[in-house]
Amino acid sequence: MPTRRGFTLMEMMVVISLIMLLISMLMPSLSRSKKAARDAIDLSNQRQVINAVLAYSGDHIERLPMSGRTWPHMGMLDFYEVNLRKYISGDLSLLTCPLDDGPIKSIASWWRAWYGTPMVAADHKGLLASEPGEVPYSYYWFVKMYWQVGPDGVLVGGGVLAQYNISSIRHPSQLLVHRCFIDHGNDRNLFTGMQGAFIDGHAEWVDVKRILPSAAPWYGVYNLDWTKHGVYGKDVE
Repeated sequence: MPTRRGFTLMEMMVVISLIMLLISMLMPSLSRSKKAARDAIDLSNQRQVINAVLAYSGDHIERLPMSGRTWPHMGMLDFYEVNLRKYISGDLSLLTCPLDDGPIKSIASWWRAWYGTPMVAADHKGLLASEPGEVPYSYYWFVKMYWQVGPDGVLVGGGVLAQYNISSIRHPSQLLVHRCFIDHGNDRNLFTGMQGAFIDGHAEWVDVKRILPSAAPWYGVYNLDWTKHGVYGKDVE
């Protein structure tokens, strides 16, 4: 009877090394594919929000959402819970970006840092009893969409409110009205752009090279709350 020869230790080590090499080659590609899928979900979420804004506007004589409260409550909470809830079928789960995977989501985390205390039910105007005070939102409606803009093209200080109409937006495909608070760039240590949505209904990754400087650079060159001319202006070329 012929003897059956098994793998030698050296041969096994070679096979294992080849498998590990293949895995190391595939991992970056799999990671990029996973991120691309999450980016796509994020943009889909934002398009649904803009569709809800358009539906709201259609029911309110072409007016843009307004709750009567100013920043940050309007753009972080009321915009979704008071103005848009019924237009997104009450599904507030789409307000969480898939890249926002920490135990405390980005808006709640910002709230803790700004106020020094967690968000609670009293901070909300339209929270349901079944919903937590510290909500899991990742998105933000820009201040310029509900603050008055002065003759110098800069928003009026003190949070003076203004309820604009859809027709007030002169550059619907160039004015970023909504964004994800999560950095979707490949280099988390460098601002390279943002995932955002426009009132014409499209959402996209906007490279920083396309973004125009704000009208109030002391608040950040690319702080799009402070777009020059506000709702009448534009953010991208």
